[in-house]
Parts: sequence; structure tokens; C-alpha cells
Amino acid sequence: MPGADERRLVLHHMKINFKALRDIRIIIVVLLLSALFGGVATVIIRGTFSLRACMIGGLVGFFIAALCGVGHYTFLYRLRYLPFTVHLLLSTAYYTFVAMAVLMARELLVGNARENLIGWRSDLAMTLLVTFFLGFATAFVLMLRRMVGPKALLNFFTGRYHAPLEEERIFMFLDIVSSTTIAEKIGNLKFHMFLNEFYYDITDAILAAGGEIYKYVGDEVIISWKVADSIRNRRCIELVFEISKIIEAKKGKYIERFGFLPRCRAGMHCGAVIVGEIGDFKQEISFLGDTVNTTARIQSACKDYQVDLLISSELLARVDLPAEYIKKNYGGIQLKGKEKPVVLWGVKEGKPES
Repeated sequence: MPGADERRLVLHHMKINFKALRDIRIIIVVLLLSALFGGVATVIIRGTFSLRACMIGGLVGFFIAALCGVGHYTFLYRLRYLPFTVHLLLSTAYYTFVAMAVLMARELLVGNARENLIGWRSDLAMTLLVTFFLGFATAFVLMLRRMVGPKALLNFFTGRYHAPLEEERIFMFLDIVSSTTIAEKIGNLKFHMFLNEFYYDITDAILAAGGEIYKYVGDEVIISWKVADSIRNRRCIELVFEISKIIEAKKGKYIERFGFLPRCRAGMHCGAVIVGEIGDFKQEISFLGDTVNTTARIQSACKDYQVDLLISSELLARVDLPAEYIKKNYGGIQLKGKEKPVVLWGVKEGKPES
């Protein structure tokens, strides 16, 4: 039998989309919970337990969740660039419509359709109100999840970091080359539009690589991963080249709309940080420690050495780099604000020279 590392390696070479796997797991959980909720709600409404009615209620909950999920992933997610209120109301309307349609189908298909519809019409206002409320709550939670980050929302909800914890984390500071010059050429308003477009384009790749978007700081995005095994750790390095491919594939759009093709530089490092909730109003889950500061300094060094990716020796030791990546040792670098030199490596795609 193959070992755990071999199985992970096979999964990697099959290029399985980790974001898709997470989405599938979430969908399965939501469908099961919806079926359970439908069965329980049927018992509560009827006031008596009936296995048949409970199963029908479960199926109703299952189909409502399934159709809402189809709408979410096929068109609602693609419309996420709309204003918050517009997207919220559009999502609520869709979820409410789906719920009402499934409930009506149930009345038509189960038992005496005529009697069921007469009884259902008498409770139509209450049914509509309840489905609208549930649809609104669902849409609001999904939008809140996207605004603060899926993992951050879950961590707030569970209180994981209410008391600070120490964790081993990987950090990436990714910024756009010559952003100041670009902003001067195209103007601040258009530059803001460009940044928003750029962040939209790379978000799915970040999530697929298992990364958590920590912060946007102007033209820079800070991404974090929990330190795992060497196979999963290398997803953070692969992300840099995946982003380059995404931007290259959208070259025409960027040239036409903004007059240039963006290029990124990234610095990466890993180590211990303190993770915890911070602030009163506008709370966030904050990462504090020398690891974060060192990563920022490494990213700044990319400009000095004219490379697109620099990683620390600490991170390189935890990553199983594929053969198609070329490594170059820049030795111990005295980074700004650091007492001891940090050994840095440049990494790029290509075949190693003989």
C-alpha cells in the first residue's frame, strides 16, 4: 500500500483543484443539514412524528438547498462585483423563489393536490415571509463569508482565536511592480479600478492554493497558509506562477482597459506568529510577530536583486520543490531592521542549466 506522502503526491500530479474539493465538502454538509432541517421542521409544524412526512420534509430541504447551490455557483457568484445591497437582494429573491417553487411542487405531488393547494394558499403570506427571511439570512451569511474570508468567519464564529494562539504560518507578500509609476500614468481612479480587477482575477487561484487573504494594503496583498507537509506547502510557491499565467491569459483585457500588463513580485517566509482577534469595532484576526515583518523585508529585497520571487531558507527547507523549478542561492542577506542575515533563494520556472 502506498504511504501518505505518495498518495498526496499522486493527488498533486493529478492537479486536483483544492478549492473545488473544499466547495464539494461544503455542499455535501449543507445538503445534509438542509435535509435534516426539513425533516425536523416538518415534525414541528405537524406536531406529530410521521416517518413518511419526515422523509418528504427532508427531501424538500435537500432540493431547496441543491437548487440554491446551483444558482449560487452558476450565476450569483459571478455577479459578486455588483454593489452589496443589489447582490444581497438579488440572491434573496432567487433563494425565496426556489424555496416557494419547491414547496409548491411538494403540495402538487404529495397527497391530494387540490386540498393541499387550498390549505397552502391560506398560509401563503406566512410561508412567503418565512422563506424570504431564510433566503435573506442565507444570502447575508454568504456575502459576509466572502467579505471577511471563509476561514476568518468560521474562526470568529467558533471563537478559535478569541484568546491568542501561537501557530506556524507561511506568509506571502505579493505586490505589483512599478505601481506608483502606473498610478501616475493612468490616474488614481483608474488605478483603483485596475487593482480591483486584478484582485478579482487572482482570488480563485489563491483559494485553490489553500491560501487565506489576510490583508490588501494598496497594491499589495498579504496571503497566509498554515504550515503543513512539504507537498502541501509548495502550493504557496506554485501560486506565484499560477497568478502569472492567469494575468498573461488576460493580457488583452489589461492592455485594452489600462494600457499595460501587470507584473508581480513576491517574498515568502515561514515561522511562528501570534494569531488572535484584535480591535473593538471593525475587529479582525491579526497575525503578529517577526515572521510577518521579515516576509515584508524579503519582498522588498526582490527589487534589489531584480527577481520576481524570493523565499527564505526556512521555507525552502519545508517545501518539496518539483524538478521544473530553478533555485538560486543569494546567500545571507542583511535585511532592513534585522540583526542577523537571512539566507534567501530565488525561485523561477524552467529547466535547470547543465
